[in-house]
Amino acid sequence: MIKLLIFGQTHWGLHIAQAINQHATDVRATFIRQGEYVRLLARPPRSDRLVIMRAGYRVGGTTLRGRLFDAYWALLRTALADAAPSHYWLGNDVMDTIREAEAGTLRSRALSSTRDDLHIAAAPWLSGELELVGIRAVTAYVPTVTNYPLIASPLPSEFRVLTYLPAAHFEFYGGETILEIARRLPNIPFDVVANDGAAVRGAPSNVHWHGWVSDMAEAYRNATVVVRIPAHDAIGATVVEGLVHARHIIYTYEVPFVGRVFPATPEAVVHALESLYAHHVAGRLELNIAGREYALAEFDSNARADRLLSLIRTIA
Repeated sequence: MIKLLIFGQTHWGLHIAQAINQHATDVRATFIRQGEYVRLLARPPRSDRLVIMRAGYRVGGTTLRGRLFDAYWALLRTALADAAPSHYWLGNDVMDTIREAEAGTLRSRALSSTRDDLHIAAAPWLSGELELVGIRAVTAYVPTVTNYPLIASPLPSEFRVLTYLPAAHFEFYGGETILEIARRLPNIPFDVVANDGAAVRGAPSNVHWHGWVSDMAEAYRNATVVVRIPAHDAIGATVVEGLVHARHIIYTYEVPFVGRVFPATPEAVVHALESLYAHHVAGRLELNIAGREYALAEFDSNARADRLLSLIRTIA
């Protein structure tokens, strides 16, 4: 039995552990909460096949929290001398590392000390960004526990745009740009999830706020296009899910069967939407079946888990 101990971001750490435990019988993953850090050093687990993983907690940061975790990680590696170390880069950790490298504040010696570890990136472009700071990372999408629809619903009779703008990260996900796009396209309704609009001022009347939506199936059925324009991303869940529902996608990254807009200026996104809308009005806009077939193969939950598990088994 391989023991995988996951440290780092609570949401993603728990998610990865759950997905691995659902897909494997020879790997047992446990997310280690901060309150258990000291106990783990005092009573380190014993196993012939032990892997430790940092999920979303980057190496070499200059914040006090980053320095403290780097110090803890060093102690942990001493206590668990036989454990295989790994790093799962999830998105913002890569962005912050690149920013610090460009600013000259990155603790590059600390990062360089991990070059022989296993580095995993949650999207291919994240692997490319990490190469800029001397880290070679293999790509493995974060495993999911999502059940995808067996068939895709027809496109709605009304052309509608779906977008994800979490209230806590409105600017990061291009909130003001989305509002400007909606102003320029007043005849097209925009459905916003993960935000009730209470803190947003000046939104046009064609923007509809749905708050947090636990089951997105209906949202995708009612959408023609999914727009996702964050400042930085791994592979966005709304992109994958939108493709699986055979919807058209406008995104800031290069993904097959997705319309890429970069930089995501209002002009660029409006142009992309107007092109799709013209096809809709002419009755020529069809389901994105090629995108659905690609997503079902590329982002299959079993394939994602198998890819990550093969890396864990190899270093264990």
